[in-house]
Amino acid sequence: MILKVSLDLPGDGTYLRIARRIGHTLLEDLGVVDQDIADIGFIVGELCTNVVRHAQTTADSRFLLVLEYHADRVAITVEDHGVGFSERDVREVGSVRPDRDGSERIGGFGLQLVRLMADHITFESSDAHGTTVFAEKTLHYKTRADASDAEALDQTAGGEIQVSSD
Repeated sequence: MILKVSLDLPGDGTYLRIARRIGHTLLEDLGVVDQDIADIGFIVGELCTNVVRHAQTTADSRFLLVLEYHADRVAITVEDHGVGFSERDVREVGSVRPDRDGSERIGGFGLQLVRLMADHITFESSDAHGTTVFAEKTLHYKTRADASDAEALDQTAGGEIQVSSD
């Protein structure tokens, strides 16, 4: 593993832009192709936004975002302690659903796009309340040298960063 970043985030979405930016910067530095960087940014953003929008956590609740960078892939884990859900209960793409402000909106496109962009995605109950989502995306590099450098980093002990926004 090259690097593991764990972010303990407030459930109100305050730090979502920062979380996406952290991943974007590292992937750029590694020489990952722009499309993979964009896809991973979207996946992270959508999974975190779903927690903020749908988990129905309390005002002081937090959720965990873990990004594990390997030479060949990025593993994304998002864990919340909200009401939980089952994939079979997710409304059909393009259906009308209530929005946070009480109005209605057409939705369901984000998770569909995540499924198209990620190579693998699973949903699990994380405890009596809450959901853990795990997604992986294969990485492609701009040059062979970039790929070789990433592989060399992956062979080292790797690093870990843990951040909590208090």
